[in-house]
Amino acid sequence: MSTRTFLLTGGRAPATLELARHLHAYGHRVLMAESMPNYLCQRSTAVAASFHVPAPRYDPDGFIRALQEILKKEKVEILLPTSEEIFTVAKGRKQLSPYSFVWAESLDKLLSLHDKWRFYRIASERNFSVPRTWQVHSQSELKQLIAEMPKEIPLVFKPCYSRFATHVTYYFDRKAPLPTIPVSRENPWIVQEWVEGKQICTYGVSYKGELLAHAAYQTAFTAGNGAGISFTPDPRTKLKRLVQEIVKEICFTGQISFDWIESSEGIMKLIECNPRLTSGIHLFHTKDRLDRIFTQPEEASLLTIHPNQKSMIGLAMWSHALPSIRSLSRFRQWLHILFTHRDVLFRLKDPLPFLYQGKSLLYLWRESRRLGISMLEASTHDIEWNGERR
Repeated sequence: MSTRTFLLTGGRAPATLELARHLHAYGHRVLMAESMPNYLCQRSTAVAASFHVPAPRYDPDGFIRALQEILKKEKVEILLPTSEEIFTVAKGRKQLSPYSFVWAESLDKLLSLHDKWRFYRIASERNFSVPRTWQVHSQSELKQLIAEMPKEIPLVFKPCYSRFATHVTYYFDRKAPLPTIPVSRENPWIVQEWVEGKQICTYGVSYKGELLAHAAYQTAFTAGNGAGISFTPDPRTKLKRLVQEIVKEICFTGQISFDWIESSEGIMKLIECNPRLTSGIHLFHTKDRLDRIFTQPEEASLLTIHPNQKSMIGLAMWSHALPSIRSLSRFRQWLHILFTHRDVLFRLKDPLPFLYQGKSLLYLWRESRRLGISMLEASTHDIEWNGERR
């Protein structure tokens, strides 16, 4: 198999670094386009060259023009977006596809999965098990909905466009005052029945509706409410079958991830979808040849993960997980993960990303202070797509 030249976007995330290392390990030339000035993949030996591009959220046309220039100049064969800049790439796919194969679906299909309300409707119409969900466009709509709802139902409120569970609001005690949320016609939210159970995430790669890679995993520790920092493989095969059904139903091409809750009755409840790369890629070993899926999808067969391929983001285990521990059992769990899971950043043959993460985090801290948002929000503020017309 001949090697290819890839252009990856979204080089700030550990998952993107993992993907770059997989591609580089088998001789592919990996380029990186990123709008953040200091980012994780910048000093990796897996990346042949890095390009600073305009922020897709604030200058989408400039972002697409910059990608066009890189594709032409570097003779890129495969453009592979990894994070939320994928929506801007999808919008500009007609301008980009003459120069390279673009691993991205149409913008409308991606947004139908990214928008939590539209995704709920897609899943429920196809008879997947989902929590009861309603959409609201104002605080008055929310008040009316709550007034008409049985008081024993625990609820969770989420913006239709969000990530990392940064704006999730829980409403379990119906005697408590109704939370005020920044909901509007332009910024709708969903009200969803809270499902008690075990959270499981899946990551996969699909081509024309056929699932080619699948990882299911649990996250014992998170940064904040939602961003996983420890990744333990989950063996249940029924999740693989469910994901296969979904991607076939929607005839999906690209990377796609789902969040699930296993209820006390053993039912897998589909919660939400991220149509992009996520941390599940850390559970694949280089020898699995994940690169073949992106270079020869028509010939690829389904890849699954080994149960011992456990991973963690080591620095986050110290900075986020350890301070959150409130019991001896959780401390023992933390210790177990610390000594049995590999760090996703550190590699003897590629040490600089591990060392460079401090500079990257310092930049995010400064951005969070400048913008008045959390560091998690700062990590995506210039690439997000929140339903804007652009």
